Amino acid sequence: MFSIGEFSKLAKTTIKTLRFYDEIDLFKPSHIEDNGYRYYSIADLNKLSMILELREVGLSINDIKTVLNGAELKSVLGKRASEIEKEIEKNHNDISLIKNILSRIDKGESVMEKYQAREITVPEFNVYYKHGVIENISKLVDFVLSAGAECSENNPNLKCVGYCYITYEAPGYQEENVELEYVEAVEELGNESENIKFKISPEIHAIAVTHKGTYSKLSEAYAYAANYVKEKGYTISDKIREVYIHGCWDRENEEDYETEIQIPVK
Repeated sequence: MFSIGEFSKLAKTTIKTLRFYDEIDLFKPSHIEDNGYRYYSIADLNKLSMILELREVGLSINDIKTVLNGAELKSVLGKRASEIEKEIEKNHNDISLIKNILSRIDKGESVMEKYQAREITVPEFNVYYKHGVIENISKLVDFVLSAGAECSENNPNLKCVGYCYITYEAPGYQEENVELEYVEAVEELGNESENIKFKISPEIHAIAVTHKGTYSKLSEAYAYAANYVKEKGYTISDKIREVYIHGCWDRENEEDYETEIQIPVK
């Protein structure tokens, strides 16, 4: 058996760390004397080596505890690998955004100069709509497609007129359990079903700003449009619309997506 000092040297781990792991019930010595002295075995050394290796790849204390309590290591490591892949993707996106901003700065352009605001009138439309909640925004396309399929099932001859949008229904921004409504303009009101309803969408006067590129950067277009509304002294009169012009249904590259933010105003 090894004293905590001797074991610390063998494990290349500080005494402070060993005591901390003991306190949080992650790693305890094989034997503790009545006087509180800790003693460790070779088996403890092997166990600690595994803990340190798992910590090195970013596993949390709780994840390591689940492994030590019998959880499948392969499953836990697979989950961590997926998390790292998402972090790498986000870092790549952040680098691209930074380079884009730096390029515009070098050209003497404003960061927001890529946008232009237009004042438009959207006419009255007959529309069908579906209200619901999706797990997160990545499920948006599935939600839209399911709305179209259900509408067509009960209205096989109903024709769309090329105008569709999303409104977000919750009071604040949501990353999960996103409450929204998908709306698509059609030639006439049709047969309703469990999830598909019809209504007349009234004419609106709106500030429109077109965003080209990935949906993750839509906040820039929102900010530009909101500033324009404020500068003009307008009041937002209804829910903001995200109008989808080009997307995954007709474009392969996210940079070629085109979305128009429409803010109804008065």
